[in-house]
Amino acid sequence: MQEIAVIDLGPYLAGETGALERTAAELGEASRALGFFFLRNHGIAQSLIDRVFIETERFHSLALEKKLASRIVDRIVGYLPLGGQTQRTSVHGKSVASDRSASFYIRRDYPADHPDRLARQPWVFDNRWPTDLPGFRETTLEYFEAMSALALAMLPLQSRALGLPLDYLGSHPAFQPATNNLRLLHYPPHDPDIEGQFGIGPHTDYGYGTFLAQEKIPGLEILSREGQWIKAPALEGCLLFNNADMCRRWTNEQFRSAPHRVINTSGRTRYSIPFFFGTRLDVKLACLPTCTSPEDPPRYPPTSFGEYLSEVNRRNYDLAAVTADSVTAKPATADRSA
Repeated sequence: MQEIAVIDLGPYLAGETGALERTAAELGEASRALGFFFLRNHGIAQSLIDRVFIETERFHSLALEKKLASRIVDRIVGYLPLGGQTQRTSVHGKSVASDRSASFYIRRDYPADHPDRLARQPWVFDNRWPTDLPGFRETTLEYFEAMSALALAMLPLQSRALGLPLDYLGSHPAFQPATNNLRLLHYPPHDPDIEGQFGIGPHTDYGYGTFLAQEKIPGLEILSREGQWIKAPALEGCLLFNNADMCRRWTNEQFRSAPHRVINTSGRTRYSIPFFFGTRLDVKLACLPTCTSPEDPPRYPPTSFGEYLSEVNRRNYDLAAVTADSVTAKPATADRSA
């Protein structure tokens, strides 16, 4: 069974001599191998992560009609009930039934007078906040901003790992601004009577990279290059990071976007919190200059995240099913042993 690398960000974030080069080398090796790795000493307070898990449970434990008041309408923001997603784009195992998970999606909260909102920029979303849940918005936005800062702090490491100038990715128009998305996931116990159903079916992530906070109940599995499904533990004090599709395309497949899936066979409720770090929706990404040669020409045409995302969302999200009449799921039952 292939191990998942653990990378200590502490020395790099503290600015220790030699830490940038050492950490970048470890990141590059893990990105080219499995495409997933743990981050230790990442700088996000565990108390904040714990508070976000509490808010995740609070939301998913609401009565269904209260959750549906903030349901997704036409963009992936707000509540997606059970049955709202089916993975249809993967070649690593098809979901026969809709995924057995429910989600709440949060985007950056732009104030009413922000220039990007006034200019109607495509990366400005209107969050669909639940009512009568004090503290939910404040806590999740605090985490959103902390994770956004961590994601940008990773870019010099990735630049150096790819042989680029240190500030290449951080100053690139693709991250001015980044398009980020926080997802609060609830996985009921797996239903063994439904064949071909996953918590989330086999897929790769669509953006640039994902930071995952897990509780103690396992369920995530990663497909290795050798075709084995690796069970990912929930390492205390660590975030799990994986490269996503736009990174794979931009690096000409040097950095792997690994297929993964979730199957909650624990018999208990499972929660997880992925933070999706994405490039700007309207900036086309052409192959990075250090990732191509006459022997290895670019494998993908220049494509923007918006173009790529519109296609996979159309195929994977059953937005027509997200109505009060068609959803029959019941409120989650909390299980604090998670």
